[in-house]
Amino acid sequence: MNATLLEETITRLTPDEKLALIGKLWSSLDTANLPIPPAVLAELDRRRAEYECDPSSALTLDELLARVRRKL
Repeated sequence: MNATLLEETITRLTPDEKLALIGKLWSSLDTANLPIPPAVLAELDRRRAEYECDPSSALTLDELLARVRRKL
């Protein structure tokens, strides 16, 4: 299937069909080989350093879930 035909087919999908397609594409990726942008790596390093300086600044999973649930 050429790219134009694929794009035309995708645009005709319903939102639910598009979400299902996204899910299938996502699960087909080999996550071990995905490139991580330098900005994301820098942010992870910054957050780790912040945590190492003050471990009490981090939330437990239960605390995080409670915050999310309060906002819903």
